[in-house]
Amino acid sequence: MTQRIRWTLLFAAFVALAAPAAAAQDTGLLNDIQSASESLTAYCATIEMTQHQARGDSVITFTFDFVPTDRMRIAYTSPASVDGQMMILNTGRFYTYIPSLNRRLWQDVEDDSNDQGEEMGFLYDFVTRSTAAFIDAAIVEATENTEPYVLGAAEQEIEVTELIFQTPDGRQTVKVNRADAAPVAIDIYDGDDLTMEIRVLSYILNAEPDEALFAIPEK
Repeated sequence: MTQRIRWTLLFAAFVALAAPAAAAQDTGLLNDIQSASESLTAYCATIEMTQHQARGDSVITFTFDFVPTDRMRIAYTSPASVDGQMMILNTGRFYTYIPSLNRRLWQDVEDDSNDQGEEMGFLYDFVTRSTAAFIDAAIVEATENTEPYVLGAAEQEIEVTELIFQTPDGRQTVKVNRADAAPVAIDIYDGDDLTMEIRVLSYILNAEPDEALFAIPEK
């Protein structure tokens, strides 16, 4: 992203949570993923994230609208404690609204601020058109998992390939929709422990969203 922000702020409802690439069993799919990522012009989705911690699981659902490289909107829908919370990024300006605190925040975004995007795992690399670098730094394996996959809210059964990415930062298991090479499920591990699950409940690629979504309210 040209305009960089700390994504840990975007997921504040949570309590904080290179080896050379090996040839995958389906190198054609890896090429398709990179092509889909690099050509992405817009991404609109409903996403569920589950963070696993010793004291229990935290589950959050939000809508995510993103136009590379400088427009983004996240609106939380559940749980009730964060329903209505919103974050908007628009060409260098960042806006946050927390209805439970009646709090609104406007700030400028620094171009060189540190933005790791770790919470969304491989999905973050996909939407920010960075999959080539991610894959180059990973040992990649296609699993033998052929179970049908139902795409969340759409209740649509799709054909997926499951890939395991082993990177210097850890392991991620990613299910990719073979129809369009988009990731639909990501499991992030710390060693053998599953720490984060990202599930795309519904999504649309490259259909430019309404610009009104990214309008930052005046002070």
